Amino acid sequence: MTDTPGRDPDVLTTAELATKLGLSPQTVRRMANAGQIPALKTGKDFRYSWEAVREVLRQPHRQPGDAANDLQDDQPAQPARRGAGYRAQRRARTGAQHSTAEETDN
Repeated sequence: MTDTPGRDPDVLTTAELATKLGLSPQTVRRMANAGQIPALKTGKDFRYSWEAVREVLRQPHRQPGDAANDLQDDQPAQPARRGAGYRAQRRARTGAQHSTAEETDN
């Protein structure tokens, strides 16, 4: 990522965010289109706030329909499911910006 004068370093392009999260740009765009990560549409592409994306990815993954289960306290909690962006969520929680040997083994 190059520092351009007058550019907010927190605002990232799709390619820059994909690099930070270790995902493909196509996956990042899909997550933005699905509303899984906050994004601002600029023409044909998106812009992302790194801090906003990290906050969203730090939250536990929720499946559609889970809100109804939250109201029923007598049911045991279901184990967390690994969905789209799991690896990105894990990296955001740990603050890692570079891939590790553990992730290449998966």
